[in-house]
Amino acid sequence: MRLPQDSKDNVEDDPTGNKAIWDRGLLNGASQKLDMINMFHIGESVTYLELATLIPGGNEALVYTTLSGTIGMLVPFTSREDIDFFQHLEMHMRNEAPPLCGRDHLSYRSSYIPVKATIDGDLCEQYNSLD
Repeated sequence: MRLPQDSKDNVEDDPTGNKAIWDRGLLNGASQKLDMINMFHIGESVTYLELATLIPGGNEALVYTTLSGTIGMLVPFTSREDIDFFQHLEMHMRNEAPPLCGRDHLSYRSSYIPVKATIDGDLCEQYNSLD
């Protein structure tokens, strides 16, 4: 989630924030909304979220832990070629490596909200185990 582009203008217009308390938005909806950049169902409750760099001078990534002890990362891609490659790899891995329980990968990752702008690294990692 990210703040909308015009949020800085709203802060400059009302630095105290009192207007935001009384502003109800359209049809009494929320007046302050965040933009959804990407969406992905992890499968568990996230207990900790940290923005970290794993290599000095490297890119930042979101590191999270879950209730059952899983440690995961959300890493941004730096080039369009990487995005295209991993999107195609994910698409082919959905066909080549069906899940053990028979549930579709995409329906699992989209069980609450549709997947948006995210590549499933767990699925791409199974490429090494193909025969």
